[in-house]
Amino acid sequence: MKKIAIYCVNYKSYDALHNYLRSLEHAASHSQESLAVNILVADNTDDGFQPIVADSPTVSIRVFPFHENLGYFGAIHKMMEQVSPLEFDYAIISNVDVLLDEDFFLRLAHYEASADLGWIAPQIYSNLEERDRNPKIMQRYPKRKLQVLQTLFRFPPLYNLYTHTAYKSKKLARHSAGEIYAGHGSFIILTRRFFRECGIIDYPVFLFCEEIYLGEQCLSHGLKVRYEPTLRVADAEHASTGTFKRSKYCRHNLEAVTYILETYYA
Repeated sequence: MKKIAIYCVNYKSYDALHNYLRSLEHAASHSQESLAVNILVADNTDDGFQPIVADSPTVSIRVFPFHENLGYFGAIHKMMEQVSPLEFDYAIISNVDVLLDEDFFLRLAHYEASADLGWIAPQIYSNLEERDRNPKIMQRYPKRKLQVLQTLFRFPPLYNLYTHTAYKSKKLARHSAGEIYAGHGSFIILTRRFFRECGIIDYPVFLFCEEIYLGEQCLSHGLKVRYEPTLRVADAEHASTGTFKRSKYCRHNLEAVTYILETYYA
């Protein structure tokens, strides 16, 4: 029997969280007892915390009511300090605004990972955009591209212009399963080998560019990242970040891109 841990982060998105938990329980019930699912919920809500039901016949649920907003990977780091991902065959990091196909865990239980695989990027289908959000990044970004993004995020009106012109003209492509640089950050499947080589998540940025951080971790430790569309989840559309004001969105992105440039592209 394989053991799966799901480290998920909630911030004032209780409806999405409860839908996500039901989705996890439903998928676990179809796994034919081939795996054990442990759900770890970081509640970053800093005001008006709501109790989260933590009883289920099919999964184990543990809640970490942090009562402060630690950011995405900040909350993941704090949970992993208390519950080691090395205890599990796979550790999934996710937002709560996603839903799993009912056969997701059954497929994951029978998935044959290569010895050097660090990260599995599943299909993350967006009904809003009518496309798969994966693969997120096919190849490592050149330094110049990140510097351009840094400039755009430094000047929010310039970023607004970009999102209404060049960004909208991007062509969407379909991809087959295969090796990539990085998957989408809303639902990340990491192997035990990843944590043996890289340690627990240690990304000191509040939000954004998590995919690049993980891609660089895999690259520097000789681990592969694989896009696997047979593992499917649905994106329920930005429950946590969709309400950000543009200035706040750009500020956090600027911090993230600057950290990535200084850490991995110096």
